[in-house]
Amino acid sequence: MSFLPNSIDLYEDEALESALLRLCRVNHFEHYSDLSIEVKSWLEERHPTIAGAFPLSLDAVNIYHAKQSSAQRVQAIQLLEQLVGLSRFSLLDICFKHTTAVDLGQYAEVRYKQINIPREFLRSTIIPICPECLNESNYVRFDWHINKVECCEKHGIKLLRNCPSCHIPLNYMNSEDPGRCICGLNLLQNSHREFGFDSWRDHSLYEAIGSCSLSEKLAVLVFSDKFFPLLAYEDFIVDPRRHIDEYLNGLIEQNLLLATEKPNRLSFAQISNDFLDDISAISCLPLKIKEFIAGVVITLAINEERSTIANIGDTLVSAREAAVIIGSELDDIYRLYESGILVVGRRLRNEGKLESHNPVFRLRDVASLALSYSKYQFSQSAW
Repeated sequence: MSFLPNSIDLYEDEALESALLRLCRVNHFEHYSDLSIEVKSWLEERHPTIAGAFPLSLDAVNIYHAKQSSAQRVQAIQLLEQLVGLSRFSLLDICFKHTTAVDLGQYAEVRYKQINIPREFLRSTIIPICPECLNESNYVRFDWHINKVECCEKHGIKLLRNCPSCHIPLNYMNSEDPGRCICGLNLLQNSHREFGFDSWRDHSLYEAIGSCSLSEKLAVLVFSDKFFPLLAYEDFIVDPRRHIDEYLNGLIEQNLLLATEKPNRLSFAQISNDFLDDISAISCLPLKIKEFIAGVVITLAINEERSTIANIGDTLVSAREAAVIIGSELDDIYRLYESGILVVGRRLRNEGKLESHNPVFRLRDVASLALSYSKYQFSQSAW
């Protein structure tokens, strides 16, 4: 049912906006707005409830820009696939879509195919390019939208961020041509190439935690930026266990000195600045990093023997924090609690309801349970 004479083939790693611009070119639309007006008019005639969710501006068309109307945006893009003669779900597949995950309470996460990307890592005003990639195939790769990507992994050169002539930051959504600046300069004829490589993408860098997907590498970057902003990423990832141990031990020691109550009246979140809660919110964090974190916490708990004098092992953790320590899902913690395997260390509030954020379990009990139930590969001889 296509109303366009010419269709296109989509590239596996193409961005949605790039595909729409190529549709415009092969069908001789001078600007994207000309195409979007036609599409919106068609939708208003046949699907008026969906038409309002389809924006006229190219930089707003992707699904992750929509909030309350994201479901309608999905339906609009599905209808667009039919209109332009593309196979079902093909355009939807190359969109940046919402996820239910929220990293550290501030990084709303988006997904491209099966890759999870912190929203904070998406570029909004500058979209650099690799002239070599565009010379091979004139389309925009999705990872150029990620601000942690500064170099082309394929060609080993730095992405071009500014026009060599007018020095304006590049954004193909403004020029509506990835290979041309808004000043008219043909960027593909630029002979200057600066060599470079994003070290965080180097597979050999991750020997300490094993092979990582792009989603996991981005999650580690979130973790590193949050807790070790002054430490070079390469230094952190080579020995993450040591850095996590030093950070957490130093933080807890300082907070215990400042505490005005006994440890058995404190939550672990209070003495660790909500460390485990933050960890639980980072989606796609590699299992080995979680194992290092849990190992440090367990060591803190079991190194302090149970006695009449309260110590760190008597601090309280929530069900959400217990899930991080044991390496399980939150539902597993509820099941262990309901079966009597994990007991609370203080009376529950709100009519005995176990809330995920309420610190009620003793850290020592959770740590001991982790050595028995955890999916992590703990070596108990290490303690």
